[in-house]
Amino acid sequence: MNRIEVLEVLAELRRGVPLVIGPGLANYPIASSADDPLTLYNMDMPYVTPMALGIALGWPERRVVAVEGDGSLLAGPGVLSTVSRYQVENLIVLVFDNGAYLTTGSGRATTPTSHGTAIEQLGRAAGISHSCTVADLPAARDALLRAFQQPGPWLIIAKVDTSDRERTSQNASIPVAVYEASLRFHRAAQEQRSPASGASPLSA
Repeated sequence: MNRIEVLEVLAELRRGVPLVIGPGLANYPIASSADDPLTLYNMDMPYVTPMALGIALGWPERRVVAVEGDGSLLAGPGVLSTVSRYQVENLIVLVFDNGAYLTTGSGRATTPTSHGTAIEQLGRAAGISHSCTVADLPAARDALLRAFQQPGPWLIIAKVDTSDRERTSQNASIPVAVYEASLRFHRAAQEQRSPASGASPLSA
């Protein structure tokens, strides 16, 4: 399964849902096909899920998605226990597990998942009952559909290959600098929460 294929499913389901994306290749497909002001691009590892958790706690009427890599999440796995502690029903954590530090190097350096670490089991041990691992596109689509429809928190580990590196253009870019993305996110969130905007879209 390819990461880009899973991101295309996420783009279809997104419909304005806030996203926090970790460092890596996942940023570019979202930027090209599903950019939205409520996107925080290139969040440093291991702050992707903690940032998404904070947004979900502060904005309980909206689904919030953290788009992680296996290396990024495992740089700070303790956040899974915090997610479980607060049982944040509107949080989805999507982890792309290719078993390698691909974005930051040649990909020859392997992550712990190549040596027996199972992120799903870490999530279940932390108390996240909606933890699952998917290895093909139909299963990934089904898991994401359920996560968008049913209360969470959800931890979805998508086992992907490394071929998206070749498919992602070397000239790919995101529409705004990382700092500007945070300002844009803040402005969009304020506008959507403003009483002056009429009926609140937060239940979407």
